[in-house]
Amino acid sequence: MMPSAPAPTPAPLHDIVGPMWVFPWPVWMVVVAAICLLLILSGLVWLIRRLFFKKVPPTARQRALTALESLRATIAGADPYAFGVTVSDAIRNYIHDQHGLQATTQTSLEFLEEIRSNQVFSDNEKAGLSVFLEQTDLLKFARAEAGESEMIGLLETAGRLVRGEVQPGDKKGASA
Repeated sequence: MMPSAPAPTPAPLHDIVGPMWVFPWPVWMVVVAAICLLLILSGLVWLIRRLFFKKVPPTARQRALTALESLRATIAGADPYAFGVTVSDAIRNYIHDQHGLQATTQTSLEFLEEIRSNQVFSDNEKAGLSVFLEQTDLLKFARAEAGESEMIGLLETAGRLVRGEVQPGDKKGASA
């Protein structure tokens, strides 16, 4: 047996490199896809918010009560004429929005005549509206002076009208 010759050592191959990662798409395609994805996601978020988180618009009663409360904050030192116009507008807009009556375009007498035979309001509410409109007309057209206590009383009357409460001095059984 012959001694075997040592095995030659293989020479290193310098021209073969390990695996190289190559991005399969051009950069402009990736940018366009990212923009499209952002648009789709933002559209979904908008749609979900619109469908599930709807803000319920305030009712006519809530709007009127809010207007009356904002007036309450400005009573001190308020001009009686401007106060009368504002409180009257708040109630007339409430009646128009809540009951569909043309309270905003009619005079007080025309409106009271219209509701006289209308079953929308009870007799108690009609009496309260009559007193309220008479007081606001005095402030608006006769430029009557009103103190802070009179204006607060007028606001309380307006609030009771909007809430449908019994007017002071009336019995609960008096309303129809």
